[in-house]
Amino acid sequence: MPHRCPVCVVTCEDFRLHRRTDGGDFIGDFVRSLGAEGDVITRAGGVQDLVRPGAGFDESLLRDIAVSMEQHGAETIYLINHEDCGAYRFEFATREEELRRHGQDLRQAAEILKKRFPTVRVVTMLARLEGGDGQRYRIEETG
Repeated sequence: MPHRCPVCVVTCEDFRLHRRTDGGDFIGDFVRSLGAEGDVITRAGGVQDLVRPGAGFDESLLRDIAVSMEQHGAETIYLINHEDCGAYRFEFATREEELRRHGQDLRQAAEILKKRFPTVRVVTMLARLEGGDGQRYRIEETG
C-alpha cells in the first residue's frame, strides 16, 4: 500500500467549512489537529446520504469510505455534520430541534458504518456555530 492515511473524514461540502478566502479551513484545521493524514469525503448534508438516501447515494458514499479503508488504510472515520446546513432542507422550530436531528442522524450513520465495516472506529462530531456571523465553527465530539 503506497499511500497510507489512518483517518477518513465524511463532512458537508459547505464552503464555510473549507478553504475560505479569509484563510479559514475548519475541516483542514480539524484534520491537522489529529496529527495524521486523512481522506476528506464531502457530501451535501454530510451523513444525510446514509440515513435518508436518494437513489444510490448511500452506496456511492459507502464506496468512497471503502476505498479510503482499502486503499489508504483508514482505521477511523470521523463523521462531521454542521449547524445551519442548507442541504437538510428542514425548517427547524428551534436550534435545539436542529441539534437533536443532527445527533440522531450522526448516531444512525455511525451504526450503519459499524455494521458495514465492523473493524473501523467511528467518531461523530458536530461543527457548531460560534459568534453571530454564521461563518465560524467549532468542531466538537457528540459522544
